[in-house]
Amino acid sequence: MRVVFVVIDALPNQWVGPVWTPHLWRLVAEGGWHPEGGRAVLSTATYPNHASFVTGREPASHGIFVNRVWDGTRFVGSHEVGPAGDTIFAAASRHGIDSAVVVGDHKLIGVMGAGDADRHWPPDGRRADVALDEFRYAADSAVVDALDTTGLIDAELAFVHFNGPDTACHMFGPDAPETGERVRSTDAALGALLERLAPGWHDTVVMVVSDHDQETVTRHGVDLAAALERRGLPGVVENDGTAALVLDGPSAEELLELDEVEGARTLDARNTLVWGPSGHVFGLWLDELAGSHGSPRCATQVAVVGGGHDRVPGLAAAIETARPDATWWAPTIAALLGFELS
Repeated sequence: MRVVFVVIDALPNQWVGPVWTPHLWRLVAEGGWHPEGGRAVLSTATYPNHASFVTGREPASHGIFVNRVWDGTRFVGSHEVGPAGDTIFAAASRHGIDSAVVVGDHKLIGVMGAGDADRHWPPDGRRADVALDEFRYAADSAVVDALDTTGLIDAELAFVHFNGPDTACHMFGPDAPETGERVRSTDAALGALLERLAPGWHDTVVMVVSDHDQETVTRHGVDLAAALERRGLPGVVENDGTAALVLDGPSAEELLELDEVEGARTLDARNTLVWGPSGHVFGLWLDELAGSHGSPRCATQVAVVGGGHDRVPGLAAAIETARPDATWWAPTIAALLGFELS
C-alpha cells in the first residue's frame, strides 16, 4: 500500500468543485469527502495544524499552539523546536516503511519533525534555490519538480504540501477572483501529482486536506498587549493573525471583558487563545494584505479521500459520516500502513 497525504494550504472549502478544482473533484467522485469540510485545531494557523496532522495530537500535547512557540524565555519559530511526541515519519522509520516529504513552506520540515523521513525537500528545511511565490515559499511548480528529484512517488508514505492558495488568500482575500485563479493553478499541480501516481493507482490511498480557511481582514493592528498593560493584567502576548495567544495571563473569563476580545478558549494551564470580531488582526500586519487566519472562524479544512486501493470506500464513508479534525489523519495513516504511534 502507498499512502499519499496532500495539504493544500488555506484552500477554502468553498472553492472545491468541478470549476475551480477539477482534479480534486475527480478524486472526490471516485472516493469521497465531507462537504462541510474537516476541522482545524486552534489556533487555525499552518504550523499547529501540520503538527496535529503528523502526530495525531492536540496542540496541548504536541506543544505548538500558534506559529511560534515559547522556549522558556521568548517566542521562537516552531520549526526550531518541532512537535513533542511521536510523528508518522519517526514511527514509519522504526517499522522500516519508506517515507518522503516535499513541502512548499520549507519551515514545515522542522515544524513536523520531517527530518525523520527517509527523504525530505527542501534539504535541511531551508529555502531552496527554485521559483518562489510572493511570500518566498517554493512555487507549486517547484514542488511538482521536487516530486521527481526526491523519488517521492515510490515511497510507501508520501507527504506533499502546496502553498499557493495561502499566499493568494493573504494577498487578495479568500473570496477574491485572484484567489480562485491561484486555486485553479494549484489544482493543476495536484493533477500533476495524481498523474505520477497513476501507474500504482490500484495500491494507492490519497488524502487531500487543507490546514485552515481564511477570513477577510477588516481591521489591522489590534494591540492586545497594550490592552492588558492598561488594565494592569499579566500575560505575554503572541499575535497570530485573527487570534492571539496569551501566556500566563488572566482567565478566559477576564479576557472576555476586554473590548478587543470577542472569544476566548483555554488551551492548557498556561495558554489561552483569544480572538476579536470578524477580520480583526492582532499586532503589526501589512495593511495591503487582505486575508488572515487564527480564529475559529477559519477552522474549516478540506477533507477528501480517493485512490484505487480497496480501503478507499471505507475511509470515504468514515469522513462522510463524521467531520474529521486535524488529529484524525495520523492514526488513520498509521493503521493503514500497519504501525502505531506512541
